[in-house]
Amino acid sequence: MKLHQQYLLLHSRFGQLLEHEVTLSDLAELLDCTHRNTLTIVKKMVAHEWIRWVSQRGRGRRSTLTLLVPADQIAAEYMMQAMNRRELQQAAEQVGAFSSSTTMQDHLNQWLLGYSGHHTEAGSHNERIDTLRLPIRQQLHALDPLYINLLAESFVTSHVFDGLVQRNENGKIVPCLSHTWDVSSDRKTWFFYLRKGITFHNGHLLTAADVVYTFERLQSTERRTLYRDVSKQILSIEATDPLTVCFKLKAPHELFLPFLSTSRAAIVASQAPYGQHKDEENEPDLPNTMQKPIGTGPFKVTTWDNHLCRLEAFPMYFQGRAHLDRVDILQIPWSTPAHLDEKQDIESPFFHLVHNPSSSEGRDWTQISAGVMVRKLLTCNTQKTRPLSDPDVRAHVQECITKLYGNGMNESNEGDPGDADKVLMNAEELTYLSQHPTFDLPIPLHITTIPQYRMDARRLASSLEMYGFTCTVRIGTMEQFKGNLRLESDLILFSLIRDRDEELRRYDLYLTLSEHLEDSSKKSVQEMLQTVVASQISADRTAELDRIEQFLVQQSLLFHLTEKPVETAYLPSVRGLSFNSQGWVNLRHIWFP
Repeated sequence: MKLHQQYLLLHSRFGQLLEHEVTLSDLAELLDCTHRNTLTIVKKMVAHEWIRWVSQRGRGRRSTLTLLVPADQIAAEYMMQAMNRRELQQAAEQVGAFSSSTTMQDHLNQWLLGYSGHHTEAGSHNERIDTLRLPIRQQLHALDPLYINLLAESFVTSHVFDGLVQRNENGKIVPCLSHTWDVSSDRKTWFFYLRKGITFHNGHLLTAADVVYTFERLQSTERRTLYRDVSKQILSIEATDPLTVCFKLKAPHELFLPFLSTSRAAIVASQAPYGQHKDEENEPDLPNTMQKPIGTGPFKVTTWDNHLCRLEAFPMYFQGRAHLDRVDILQIPWSTPAHLDEKQDIESPFFHLVHNPSSSEGRDWTQISAGVMVRKLLTCNTQKTRPLSDPDVRAHVQECITKLYGNGMNESNEGDPGDADKVLMNAEELTYLSQHPTFDLPIPLHITTIPQYRMDARRLASSLEMYGFTCTVRIGTMEQFKGNLRLESDLILFSLIRDRDEELRRYDLYLTLSEHLEDSSKKSVQEMLQTVVASQISADRTAELDRIEQFLVQQSLLFHLTEKPVETAYLPSVRGLSFNSQGWVNLRHIWFP
């Protein structure tokens, strides 16, 4: 690998395909090594056909050096070797200057296709070990259910932890760690009966004490966790015997049972050494403990660092051992740089790869949708005094958004901000909208989002400026986004995951959104949400959620931007493909003949 670094150093000094007259002493000084070692390096590069070297004998005589290979190709090879040696951080820093190169991206992506997917190897006793390698573009900061924020983190925790209940492939809530449950006639008292003999990955037997610990821990945190409002409805939780847990709610809440099926309500071991986590809003480098999580799920975490999370099948899993032996989840540094700055625009989707495409030529790929959609949204902060507290200004924003996104500004061209100009209205429409009679232009707007949607926010800001707005974009961490950052902004850009937990997600979204609405709208939304949680019929809850959404759209408080399905590409050789409630591939069922 050092030879690759030395070539990149030469390239940074001399460039490609140009002849340069140099001495070995010049190269030795540049490479910081002896005259003898420099000669060895030159010979190796000539043998690799990286350079042309026409030597002139005699000390001080100048030889001719020509660099033949593009630097980004060498950088890509360097990254490939680093992946095998797990020296990714060092390599990513060395080749950072080439990370935007299309050629380098192509080399890396082609290599990644062969490296990832299904692989087999022989174990210490000559047994077959099946490994699935999955690349992701999000770094895993936390795997503790209490601290996860990202989709990739949720994907991993869904395979490491279990809840009291779970959703089946049809979306129905069915038993999991509890084999059944009872609920009182007033729907305020719930009893869950745990299965016998379930063990955590550390060998600890699951008991009601672990369930009590899990929810007391969840309720005591000050973090703004997803579905926090539902967990706060728990009045008390008690272990009535080693295998029975009693929840008492403050009031009937029909989203309580669906909440128990989510990753936020996953059961953790009371005896596990969970570390202290700092508040990310004050400590951006929060997740530096990299504590291995301990759950009851089909896979246990055996390795976890900044670039690799290794899951191994848990042989004692109560619902049956996984067919795969190992899953290596690889964080790809050339997709998401370790240190973001204002000059870097990235998208960080999760990428499913359940195949080995290195031998897939001539075969038909299949695209399958898990029925999960990602809808990007924009909401208004009307607690802040002007400009969006004015209904006319909001209506103007809504009209502009409709024109922009209704005419094709969508996911297909999100990679190039310049494409926004192609979908702008003609000059007459622009002049009409920019001369609105009831307010003065330009209108200053602050748009806030998280790093994943940095590009979307900047494209939106650039386009709205064509309509008489002056926009600034603020990017915050997930913890900052949940806090005061939203209340200091005018427009908030984020997404809604429309999966089998959509009912819960919409409830949480509208409740969170109500926090930055003026008092009258806030009261209306929260009253309708009370109707949602009081209804035992799912269709009625959905209808009420639709009514809230209609109200927000009519009041120009919520704008839909784009919607995109989450799809998985796979080959016919993949067997057992199924999805969990969040649309993730269920790794326990995957196998390869």
